[in-house]
Amino acid sequence: MKLKNILFSLLLILFFSGNILSHQKSQSYTYWKGELAGMDFEVSVSTKISKAVLFNQLQNNGYRTDQLENYFKNKISSEDCFSQNLLIQDQGDFVKYLNKFVCSSEQPRFNFNLFFDLNLSHLDFSSQERADQLLPDFIISSDNRQISIFDENQSAELNLSFFNFLSFGFKHILSGLDHIAFLLLIIFLCSNLKTLFFAISGFTLGHSASLFSSVQGLIASSISLVEIMIGFSILVCSIEALGKKTAQLGMFSNLLLVAWAILTFAIYIFIPKQSLFFLSLGLMMFCYLRLSENFQSNLSLIFITIVFGFIHGMGFAGAINEIYLPKEDMLKILLAFNLGIEIGQILIFGIFALFAYLLKFYNLGKLRNFATIAINASIFGYSLNLIIERSFLVF
Repeated sequence: MKLKNILFSLLLILFFSGNILSHQKSQSYTYWKGELAGMDFEVSVSTKISKAVLFNQLQNNGYRTDQLENYFKNKISSEDCFSQNLLIQDQGDFVKYLNKFVCSSEQPRFNFNLFFDLNLSHLDFSSQERADQLLPDFIISSDNRQISIFDENQSAELNLSFFNFLSFGFKHILSGLDHIAFLLLIIFLCSNLKTLFFAISGFTLGHSASLFSSVQGLIASSISLVEIMIGFSILVCSIEALGKKTAQLGMFSNLLLVAWAILTFAIYIFIPKQSLFFLSLGLMMFCYLRLSENFQSNLSLIFITIVFGFIHGMGFAGAINEIYLPKEDMLKILLAFNLGIEIGQILIFGIFALFAYLLKFYNLGKLRNFATIAINASIFGYSLNLIIERSFLVF
């Protein structure tokens, strides 16, 4: 029976470890600056986006990543202005688009079509400055791409309000396949409702603490490394859930250690500076899985959800720490964003609980066991692909 479970799990892992559509939040940050230059009114535009997110989306849509200028050309246009100097810069974790427009109006209208052809759920967070005066920030979405710059009376569909950040946090968690996968694993790993409550609370505590600390500037992190660690958290919990379900956690942890050693060696060959980071993750993974196998305690699960919640929180912070947030509104906006995330999490747990109840109500125990193993194995394959993709794509 154990051999059957092992073979079945490995088959599912191989099946689901292909290039599943891995979600990374598609967000860019734009700075608009207007100033008089002689008789002309010039508008400087600077837009940056995560390199990992951009390259992933370009490849998924058939674009070549070595010809970025071909993609960016004419993506920001205006009938009131003409482009003067397009420039693309590689800035480590980010790709930056720079352009300067000469305009016939001091309140020009622009068509902003960057990234929306790659991902309709993309959001751009825009700041604007004219004559050294900061004007209200706004958010550009797929439904609101025609914008009027430097118009203090414009009614942006998405401004920096409590409700809009509540909605942003809610959509952020629901559109993130990586976060949804981790939440499902927490459910699988909890043996009762009491443990589930404390695990959810630990995850909430962890990501709330890092979200607040990151935005307040108390901690700093590399976006690319955080994205890899989010994939790592999913990988660890998926192998723990799958190993416990098939009663082969020890064997799975050994196999995963070997696979991780191969990945670390590959990282060492191509990116030697990052090999120590991956080696540390591998040792942490092996120690935790062995602890989980030999020390059956809910405290270790609650602790690890706090740790991984802290990591996921740094990923959440990347969504808003590039935005200029007025100090007087900082706490309100952070509360709204975090509350939106929590509402999304509750909805995910509710849907899954309803599904589990229906299976139990209709006495479909075998189907429930099959679905549990299938979901765990698919999440493992997804997370492994996620780590490899984010590691080699970023570096």
